[in-house]
Amino acid sequence: MILDRQTTNHYYELVVSPSTHYDLFLDFLLQIYENGFEEQDGSFILRDNEPLDETQWALEYFNEELKKNLQVDIKLEINQKKLENIDWVDAFKKSVQPIYIAPFYIHQSWNEPKENAINLVLDPALAFGSGHHETTSSVIQILINIAQKDDIILDVGTGSGILSLVCSKIGSTIDFCDIDPLSIESAIYNFKKNNLTYRNFWIGSANTTNETYSLVIANIIPDVIIAISQHLNNRVKNGGKLLLSGILSGKDDSVIERFKNFKLIQKVEKGEWITLLLEKRDNI
Repeated sequence: MILDRQTTNHYYELVVSPSTHYDLFLDFLLQIYENGFEEQDGSFILRDNEPLDETQWALEYFNEELKKNLQVDIKLEINQKKLENIDWVDAFKKSVQPIYIAPFYIHQSWNEPKENAINLVLDPALAFGSGHHETTSSVIQILINIAQKDDIILDVGTGSGILSLVCSKIGSTIDFCDIDPLSIESAIYNFKKNNLTYRNFWIGSANTTNETYSLVIANIIPDVIIAISQHLNNRVKNGGKLLLSGILSGKDDSVIERFKNFKLIQKVEKGEWITLLLEKRDNI
């Protein structure tokens, strides 16, 4: 539920402060929390009309699983308060900053466009992926170098649609899909906001179509990439490329192992995240 300041006297604020592995908690929140949230001084600030108990429980469970899997001690401080309503929306807007990944300038609708840049409007309350995360920015930087006007591209797990928007701006033909209907709504909204076009979309994954593409993008967690690896393989034309991201450091070998008929073209590491560019070669 999005906070409606005009009809509520109070709202709930959840402040989440992990001691380490900030990016992992950011990625997790982007997946489970559909509203926008604020990042401030190493903390996440979530606000809602209703208590955020379920979100708090999910974060605590995620922290325990992280500590087990990574064998590290992560201290997670979580504070929830019921507060009188204030005009926090303006403060939230001021906290969200545009990002420049030359030549793309990704900004919010309340910020001015940048001169001599390719502007994309992306409002965070509607977005599952804004360009700030290492995985998204790495994929965009690769797309700038490899996406072509005659490419037909499939974006699997599109989220906000940001990667599809970049490809559309370049001039490529775009299909996108996501298992989450809210993500599809968000992507369609952002295409309309930017006066850009797509060819097709669907709720589902890479196995929903039989078409093959010159480039397939999947910026999702490694376990899901591995689970749908054959479907991704089937969607890439021979000689086409597969761009994978959302891969936690140390998981890349397990991902690459599932694509034996692909050659690794590029590997980008940012923080704890890895992005892989592969090329399909049936004679490998």
